[in-house]
Amino acid sequence: MDTSLRSIRSRGVLLLAAAALLATLAACGNAGTVPASTSTPAGSTGTATPAAATVSREFKHELGTTTITGVPKRVVVLEYSFADNLGTLGINPVGYAVDAPPAYIAKYTKDAGAVAVGTRAEPNLEAIVGLKPDLILGDLQRHEKIYAKLSAIAPTLVFNSLRGSYQDQLDTFGIIADVLGKKSDATPLVKTHQAAYAAAKSTKSDAPPILIGVVSGSGFTAHTNESFMGSFLEGLGRTNALKPRNGETQYTLGLEGIANVRPGAIVLLCEPGVQKNVDDLAASPVWKAFDATKNNRIYMYDVNLWSKGRGLIAYDLILADAIESGLLKDVPSTRTSCR
Repeated sequence: MDTSLRSIRSRGVLLLAAAALLATLAACGNAGTVPASTSTPAGSTGTATPAAATVSREFKHELGTTTITGVPKRVVVLEYSFADNLGTLGINPVGYAVDAPPAYIAKYTKDAGAVAVGTRAEPNLEAIVGLKPDLILGDLQRHEKIYAKLSAIAPTLVFNSLRGSYQDQLDTFGIIADVLGKKSDATPLVKTHQAAYAAAKSTKSDAPPILIGVVSGSGFTAHTNESFMGSFLEGLGRTNALKPRNGETQYTLGLEGIANVRPGAIVLLCEPGVQKNVDDLAASPVWKAFDATKNNRIYMYDVNLWSKGRGLIAYDLILADAIESGLLKDVPSTRTSCR
């Protein structure tokens, strides 16, 4: 991954340098003109032209259409998926929102010199202004109410990251790559991921439905088939036992609710800080009666990666977990704690 990212970053520098040279030559030979459009990029409503500072394109997103002029270079990301997207493309954001992040994301944010701009739920607008961004990437669930304020700072694109499905995330990556002049780099990266994803797919047709849940101090939050993790695992051959309720792809379930689902396997997303909550669940007679418990089909994973990680880098890590743990082959779990 590191080698490929360095290669992508090098190609990106060369592409930007070439684009700048072309723009300079065009200005000298034909001042005041804009190059003719050549193609229609994915996610845009207009036609694409070479990535020069004077070229504007329109991109559709969850809250409308935003005009982007040139190729943004100072990007603020307000969700981990967008940091992953930029890291995959060999680009470092100048700022990022952060709270209990997946460990892997530090390489593409903090360790790369990005400045913290508050939390994902409450971004610090003054800090964002101070970074002078030319693009802000936000999440529909978290940032719809402050979209106007963010747009007053810099062009802002909002995507359905927190509640979006696996396919939603792939589509978003394609649009972001296009905005950043990296569409040609993104296409083979996605194809490589999709090949690995298809190769990992479970071939055990009689594997029982699974229930996915995040364990925290406030209870058990179930993830349905239309949640990111639900759709990700269904694509790998593990059917989800839950569907959305009242339009929500994730919702709280008590022990009785879990018992009503009767899952054949349970995916628990947790961290060491909630081990006591997991132990309390495991000690319940109701929990002990589940087929998933009796058949040793309780699979535990890092909540910060599995629940918050989005993007091709996270997908590689999640796939490795799912394969190694035996989840995709429906074999007994060997992990017994969140530690």
